[in-house]
Amino acid sequence: MVCAFPSYFCLVPCEQVVTPEVSIYDETPDALTGRVVYLENKTVLINGLVGEKVIIQCNVFNMPRGARIFWRRDSLSGDEVSEVINDGLMSRDMSRWEIGQGKQQDSVRLEIMSLDKSYEGKYTCECQYTGSVEPARVHRILRVFAKPNIVRHMSSYDTDVDSGDPVSLHCNADGIPPPFIYWRRTAGASSIIRNFGAVKSGNVIKFDQVEADDAGEYMCYAENSMGRALWRVRLQVRHAPIVRIFPVEPFQKSGCNLRLICVINANPPVEQHACRWISNRTGTITSGSVGTRLTYLNAGLIRDLVLDLTPIKTLDFGDLYTCTASNSLGTISATTMITESFSEVLLINGRHACNHAVNWIHMNAYLIISIQCFNLLLIK
Repeated sequence: MVCAFPSYFCLVPCEQVVTPEVSIYDETPDALTGRVVYLENKTVLINGLVGEKVIIQCNVFNMPRGARIFWRRDSLSGDEVSEVINDGLMSRDMSRWEIGQGKQQDSVRLEIMSLDKSYEGKYTCECQYTGSVEPARVHRILRVFAKPNIVRHMSSYDTDVDSGDPVSLHCNADGIPPPFIYWRRTAGASSIIRNFGAVKSGNVIKFDQVEADDAGEYMCYAENSMGRALWRVRLQVRHAPIVRIFPVEPFQKSGCNLRLICVINANPPVEQHACRWISNRTGTITSGSVGTRLTYLNAGLIRDLVLDLTPIKTLDFGDLYTCTASNSLGTISATTMITESFSEVLLINGRHACNHAVNWIHMNAYLIISIQCFNLLLIK
């Protein structure tokens, strides 16, 4: 016996499965900043800065019916559980993420209000839909950087010390990656940092016994791939006077004029009443002494006591001239001897020395210029 069963066919219209296309629009920072980097393997890096806002938008084209868009974060080290950021247009952690509708219909906007190191990771946008084993996805690698920042409460401010004392100048800075720190000397007696050279690497300059010539301005530089921070420290060294006489070996023809310049570097500075010229033959020279002229110039910590002998006499040759200067830390002297020359020696300012009709107004103008040049040479 053969039993025949009727055949039944259920005809349903075939629905074509659409494959969505997923892309990410980098809104902030954008490509124009140079901090959105496209690599050859199609990986895209976002180099964010601490404290800035980061906005990325996931766009889906040809989105299937019933599909869902998710943002996911994975740590770069792989030691954290993958973190799903949103359910539709709702953030799973509103203290960390803001989720919203993007600028097109099928898009989800992810916003980080203030970036810090905890946000670093791999951000993946997924479109999950029926009929696919693997969701359509695209991702961004977010790295977090910070420009160098000087930690002021751990860095030195302007410092005053006594000569011979130990002193350390500190400069501390943070940043991501940690900045390279070094020092340069930007003002003072030299551009060289004593014992270290033109550049001192590290965050500390240490002088076991500070010297007067160490005084000046020191600039700390903190640098990483994101930028540079600067920190300036002025070092003042209190010291007894340093006295120098120019010219070092004075020569002049008898009957001509001679100018001796006593350059005094001291901190505290030497006041006018605390410095003087002394002739071994005639004693202390005053503004009323015959055949002499004294000029006191104030140039900050450097003071100049200028002695003009007008004219020089035969008795002056072989005489010792001493410049003495005092401040609260001591009294220092320097001495020179005048030697006779058989020909005229021009004055320091380049003018003739044997013209007795001296115009002191013009001479003082040249004097100031000459002294400024001398002081610049001493400072450098």
